[in-house]
Amino acid sequence: MAIVYEYRPGRLYLNVTNRCSNNCVFCVRQGPGYSLGGVDMRLAAEPTADEVTEAIRAAEQERRQGHVFDEVVFCGFGEPTHRLGLIEEVGQWLRGRGVAVRLNTNGQGALINRRGPEEVVAALEGAVDRVSISLNAPTAADYDDLCEPTFGPEAFEAVLAFSRRSVERLPQVTLTVVGFTLEDEAIDRCEEIAHAIGAEFRVR
Repeated sequence: MAIVYEYRPGRLYLNVTNRCSNNCVFCVRQGPGYSLGGVDMRLAAEPTADEVTEAIRAAEQERRQGHVFDEVVFCGFGEPTHRLGLIEEVGQWLRGRGVAVRLNTNGQGALINRRGPEEVVAALEGAVDRVSISLNAPTAADYDDLCEPTFGPEAFEAVLAFSRRSVERLPQVTLTVVGFTLEDEAIDRCEEIAHAIGAEFRVR
């Protein structure tokens, strides 16, 4: 069971839930097992905030160099905002120690937590430096086809609403798409959406 894992050099990733409100056709979760880069991502139980901070300390001690990670990222084998309270607590703890924090999210935290997008973003203020939001498609219909959200047609609009609120209140916001799933025209339309909102854009 991996609570923390290293996927890219200099970054520590936090696997805090296996729950997700999407069933994306391109997701690695569609493959056999719960492995990512040889790391078993299946959680026997969702970790507490104390267990996450202990795992972070252990990863730092293993490096034997103190704060050796350039960034800590909430990004595991599920949608992190299922654990919004934990993100708030652990994120504030990390930032208090001078560590940069990023949240990778599908942008449906308001639907997941049955709160307004402004409330979700308020919880993230002070807890994250950057948020990366998976836009994935230029229209609600395309989003439904690619991501198969459990919330149905309202999911896409929720992503956009969360993105707008995030741009208003968080330091850095990036909207992303998975390049191989879209035609160039669709990618261009997604980029236009991101820039209209005021966010950065990245093809991953």
